[in-house]
Amino acid sequence: MSEPNQYSNENRDAQGRWYELLSPTQVLTGPVPNNVQTTRKEHKKRTSHGNRKAQHKTRRRQRQRQEPMDQTIVEDDELNSEHRTTTENKRKRQVNTDYINISQSLSQLSISQRNPKKTKSTSQNNLSEQNDLQQRFKPRYLRVSDKILKRMLSNITEDNLDIGKCLDTTEKVQLVRQVIEATNNLYYYGLQRQLWQEYYNMGMKEDVWKRKITKSAAKQHRTCRSYGLPKHIVEERQKAIRQRIQHGINELQKYTIQLQNDLQQWQPSVDLNILSTAIDELVRRAQRRLRQEFDYKTKMLVFNSNDHHLITKFYNLRPDEEHIYIAKKIWQTIADLLKTKRHEEILRKRIYLRRLPNKYDKLIDRSLDYIEPTLMNDVLDKDRRASLSSRYSKTITQYKFDLMTINLDTIQHVIRGHQQLLDDLQSQLFTTCNSSLIQMIKDREEAMKQQHEFYLKHQLDTFFDEAPTTSNE
Repeated sequence: MSEPNQYSNENRDAQGRWYELLSPTQVLTGPVPNNVQTTRKEHKKRTSHGNRKAQHKTRRRQRQRQEPMDQTIVEDDELNSEHRTTTENKRKRQVNTDYINISQSLSQLSISQRNPKKTKSTSQNNLSEQNDLQQRFKPRYLRVSDKILKRMLSNITEDNLDIGKCLDTTEKVQLVRQVIEATNNLYYYGLQRQLWQEYYNMGMKEDVWKRKITKSAAKQHRTCRSYGLPKHIVEERQKAIRQRIQHGINELQKYTIQLQNDLQQWQPSVDLNILSTAIDELVRRAQRRLRQEFDYKTKMLVFNSNDHHLITKFYNLRPDEEHIYIAKKIWQTIADLLKTKRHEEILRKRIYLRRLPNKYDKLIDRSLDYIEPTLMNDVLDKDRRASLSSRYSKTITQYKFDLMTINLDTIQHVIRGHQQLLDDLQSQLFTTCNSSLIQMIKDREEAMKQQHEFYLKHQLDTFFDEAPTTSNE
């Protein structure tokens, strides 16, 4: 209920006292005497507002009749079929829009005087966010347009059969998309099953689950802290994957049956075997990189297991403190040498492919922020501005690659330093250790090199997919 309008022409000063604002008429004619105002109030008639009790009762009955309609709003959540009730006729906090006094500090003023409360998240917002997240993690070929999808299917078929003519409506394309997505999920679950089976087989073979060493020991020996997983986690994951595979099979069968029934009414028609073969081949080609990633994880698991075994065999020979120190220094130097060589190979390929690290781009491209205002000066004509902009671009691009060339030369000097240190340690090894320890140290050195070659090959194959490309044009 609103307050009485007794302060409609009044305001409060800094000490909290009320004072009266003069109207424009009062400013010109002067204030009205108090006795005149008192006389006017005495002559004002008292109006009757009727039976207030009956009026309140009538308003309560009206609110009770409107309450079922205005009290709640039911929102349907498509994700989990929940129903949330939101009160519609809540009392809202009044926002003071009165005149801001000049006595108020300037630091307290803002561009927007209103400060509304934050809106609560609803089920619809959460649903849209989750759908966006699911779409973002879908493979790229599942997010292409209908036109591109039809062209991809046509290019895979024999004799380049134009499947796009059969998929002439949105409903047909949507059904084919569902079949493709179900096939993609089923193949993906199959790759997961193979990976977790490798974890299980390794644990059963070695009878060791989740072998783990301390962080300092892993750093000293240049190895991973752990490999494998606990047995109960592996078994739980295998059980969950079996359930997903069964769900994927049921989903694929449902869409395949629906597709088979709809194909009979399609005009022009297409053979189900041809369409299914095209879908399978499309998914297999799209998951080629994914299969490489799963193979990489499986082989790295074997490398890490073998590395831990070689370290254990070395300590089983009971070396003394001097032998342990030399072995650690050799392994540390080899690890640093291989890491530097890996950086060298990646940098060489970056220069060859003209694909630059993001750090170089962000660091050097900031200079354009100071150049652009000058280039946009009105006194420069269009041709002169284009010529200067091209010169700036070429100079900055050349500077980037000059910087990378200097970095490559520095890396080569570091490699020679590591190699010299390794030669000195190996000569010291032959004079202090016996043949068994020397052979064990060399065995791990060879294993580290093999793991490095495998890791480098995988990184070179996958590292440049999203790297930025720079052109001299």
